[in-house]
Amino acid sequence: LIARLALKRKSAELTVGALSASQVNAANLGIPIAIFVLGDATYSVPVLLFQLAILQPLSLIFLDVQTQRVSAGILGVLKGIATNPLILASLAGVIVATTGVSIPQTVMNPIEILGGAAVPAMLMAFGISLVGSKPLQKDSGRRTDVLLALTFKLIVHPLIAWLLAAVVFQLDSAGIFMAVILGVLPTAQNVFVTATHYNQGMVTAKDTVLLSTLLGVPLMFICAMIFA
Repeated sequence: LIARLALKRKSAELTVGALSASQVNAANLGIPIAIFVLGDATYSVPVLLFQLAILQPLSLIFLDVQTQRVSAGILGVLKGIATNPLILASLAGVIVATTGVSIPQTVMNPIEILGGAAVPAMLMAFGISLVGSKPLQKDSGRRTDVLLALTFKLIVHPLIAWLLAAVVFQLDSAGIFMAVILGVLPTAQNVFVTATHYNQGMVTAKDTVLLSTLLGVPLMFICAMIFA
């Protein structure tokens, strides 16, 4: 809303900005941190499932419509779902995980190979994007966008997580601690992949991923000292 009213950004760029401010690295960082801190990876599972099953598919549908890759309306949305490999993969993963369907190994082998290459490929693409650029460059015209996304990601997001965990749901101390830690996790790197795919908000996504990762680590230590 702030970016729309004050910065006059397009709808597609607003969606990428919203993802930059909200989607956390729940898999690559959330699961290891949950295991290391509390010895239980299940704390990060609800966040991971929410992002894969709801947040990411809805965001991709919005981006498909906003960039006019599909037409607005029910048919356009259904076409976007049926032709977007990221949405189909997320839905297939959720279905297999919840139903316990056994996939033949001959089918799983190439999928596992592609899955193993996903994170290195994302890191390589992200590293290439950093060559010849610096975060918060004034001439990019997106410094305010990045600072706004960082504020929501590293301050507002953890505060909302604490409020929900401590006041609304009244979790125990371990639950509150992990809710805050998961809230302060840096922006997921696949947000930059999404921004690149749609050619929208790439500077905002790139800088937010980088800076939230650099700033998120000391913030986690601060949260640990307060809530642990």
